[in-house]
Amino acid sequence: MPSLATEPSKPLPVLVLGAGGFIGRHMVAGLAAAGLPVLAGLRRPGKGPAGVEARLLDATRPESLAAALDGAGAVVNCVAAEPAAMLDGVRALAQAAGARRIVHLSSMAVYGGVTGLVDESAPLSPDGAYGESKAEAERQLREHAAAGGEVVMLRPGCVHGPGSEGWTARPARLLGAGRLGDLGPGGDGTCNLTAVADLVGATIAALRRTEAAGEAFNVSDPDPGDWNAYFLHLARAIGATPLRRIPGWRLKAEKLAAYPLKVAEIGARRLGVRTPDPIPPSLLRLFGQEITLDHRRADAGLGFPRTPPGKAIAEAAAWFLRTA
Repeated sequence: MPSLATEPSKPLPVLVLGAGGFIGRHMVAGLAAAGLPVLAGLRRPGKGPAGVEARLLDATRPESLAAALDGAGAVVNCVAAEPAAMLDGVRALAQAAGARRIVHLSSMAVYGGVTGLVDESAPLSPDGAYGESKAEAERQLREHAAAGGEVVMLRPGCVHGPGSEGWTARPARLLGAGRLGDLGPGGDGTCNLTAVADLVGATIAALRRTEAAGEAFNVSDPDPGDWNAYFLHLARAIGATPLRRIPGWRLKAEKLAAYPLKVAEIGARRLGVRTPDPIPPSLLRLFGQEITLDHRRADAGLGFPRTPPGKAIAEAAAWFLRTA
C-alpha cells in the first residue's frame, strides 16, 4: 500500500494504537491538526480524545486488530505496555496490517549502554527488559517488512511534554522534594530529550514520505545539554529553585531505597494514593551516560519542524503546575 503522500486527495484514516496514553493522545490531536483523518485505537471506552472516532480493540489479538484496521490506510503504534504484552501486540500487528504502512515508536533504549554519537546503523545492544523488548519488536517488524510490509521505525529519546509522567511530572516532583538537583558528575550525561510535539511531527512525515519506508530514525533534540542543565531549566520553570547539589551519599541511598519504594508505589496505586517516587539505579546510570542520538538522518529523511527546547520545557512545566 503506498504512503499517504500518494493516496487520493481524501486519504484513508490512520489508526493510532494506544490513543488513550500520553503519546497517543498527542498523536491523535497532531495528526488531525495536520489534516489527516484519524481513528483512535483504544482498549477501553472513554479513554480517547473527544471528537475522534474510537475503535475498541485488543492490540494483542490479530483478529481484533484486523477489524479495527478496516478502512484504515496506515497505523501508528504508540502502545505502551509491559514487555511481554508489547511483543504480543507487535506480532499481532504484523499479522493484521497487511501492506498498510506501520509507523512504530521504538526507543533509544535499543542502543543500551553505549556512549558517543550513535546513528541508526549502530548495533542494537539493549541491557534491560524494556530495551530488549523494543529491540525484539524491531526485529519482528523488519521480518514483516522483508515479507512485503511497510514499516518506519522512530527511535525517540526521553519523550517529555504536557502529560508526560516519566520525563516531566516525576522529575518535577523530585526536584520539588529536593531529591533531584545538581548531581555533579552523576548528571553530566547527555540528556536526549524528545519533545512530544516533535515526535508527532516526525510521525506525520513518516506517514507522508514514500522514501521513509524501511528506515529507522533517531528523533531527539539536535543540540542536547546534560541532565544537570535540564534539571535546572525545569526547576526554574516550576519554581523549585535554588537547585540543591545532591551529594554522592544521597544518590547511593536513593539506589538502596528504589526497590522498596517501587513496591510501595505499586501497592499504593491500587488504593489511589501516592508514595515517594523511586529513582531506580537504571535512571541514575542514564543521568551519567554520555550517549548522543545522531539526528541527521531524521533531518534529511523526514525534515519535520522542531520545537525550541525552551518552549518545550515551558509548556511541559505549565501543564505540571496546572495538574500537580
